[in-house]
Amino acid sequence: MSLPVFAEVDILLGINKGISIVLGIVIAVMAVTCVRMVVVEASEKPEVICADEVLVINPGTNQLLMVGNTRKRIQDALSARLVSEEMAGTLPFKVKQASSYEYEGVMTDVDAQVPVALIPLSIISDTLDSSYQVKDKTLYKSVVVGSLYMAICRGGSTANNWTMIGAIPVSGYDPVTLGGDINHPWLVKPSINQKAEVYASMMEKLIREKLNLSQLKPYLKNINKPIADTYEVVDVTMTAKRAPEIFDTQQETVKALIGSIYSARFQEISNKIVYPPITMMGKKINNGDRTNEGNRSVADDVSDSIYSLAGGYSTSGATMTLTVPEPTHKIRLNFSGAGWMELKGKKESLAVKNVGYKAWLRRQIDSQPEKVVDDVKSVQYILPESGSIAAAEKEQLPDIYTELLVRLADRLASQKK
Repeated sequence: MSLPVFAEVDILLGINKGISIVLGIVIAVMAVTCVRMVVVEASEKPEVICADEVLVINPGTNQLLMVGNTRKRIQDALSARLVSEEMAGTLPFKVKQASSYEYEGVMTDVDAQVPVALIPLSIISDTLDSSYQVKDKTLYKSVVVGSLYMAICRGGSTANNWTMIGAIPVSGYDPVTLGGDINHPWLVKPSINQKAEVYASMMEKLIREKLNLSQLKPYLKNINKPIADTYEVVDVTMTAKRAPEIFDTQQETVKALIGSIYSARFQEISNKIVYPPITMMGKKINNGDRTNEGNRSVADDVSDSIYSLAGGYSTSGATMTLTVPEPTHKIRLNFSGAGWMELKGKKESLAVKNVGYKAWLRRQIDSQPEKVVDDVKSVQYILPESGSIAAAEKEQLPDIYTELLVRLADRLASQKK
């Protein structure tokens, strides 16, 4: 089983005529032939007009995707996966190459039929970076993470307006570490090119081995029907008193990671429609409600998104608005507790130090009672002949608690009740 990493998305928040609250994502399009279009047919597999493109949601959390040919490598891996499943007969749709599609011309090109898009959304391609001192040397460590979603979207009554029907994750919690090995430390900070190479290789492997496009079949069957039963992680909080000490400035990143892990595992176990978690959508949401914050206007949000997305990799200047309907069931997660202590046996050793770490994670679905799970991990530190290991212990906290929260999110999502 492959668990997802984390992600963030730049969003618009608003009310949809009092009927349902929607989340709008403003996405700059790289080229005019850059979306997979589906035309729904009544009696056979829908036809997919396929062109290579990975849309970047929030460029602030996608630094690795934009390095060199990294983006093209991901696009090529997705195209290869489509071809592989098509040849194997496992695709729930027909693949057809696009000729000269534009977002603005979609409704005209498909006439009166409802267009459906299979859109790859890069949520995050980034690293968790840290450094620590050992005697007079600075050691560096970077954990490379990435997350991609294949979103199924239905076209609206006007061009460039889409509604997400569902999404399948293309990600895994199998972080690759650069540095951090006390026996083979990195004395030079990993470069952006080194990180991008690791990210590209990791995502290519996940797409090749874990992406299952047959999961799209139920979405395509019900593309024109109201969605009655949907789920979404609408909030992830950290009320543990030691959370700031553990994660410092990386709290929002880890929140998104937890929400993404839970969402993907819950979707796999339950076969329910699970939207990408709100925690991946960039802006902070008060209590998971889809309401505007900080008096930011729609125009401000659109302007910010266009300007940031135009930075060197948006060539067409076209935009599209993607709305995510309010879920039927709202899931809230909370990293509620953390603690650690030295573990002492009958015979104390002057050479090693054993420390036990514990974490608690809570989940609430709608107004149901909270479910609480906990997990522990022990770590053995080799004591130096002189000096302290306090810096090394502190440096390990984010890794230890990320691992614990990953396991807890997976466990909660796997439980039927």
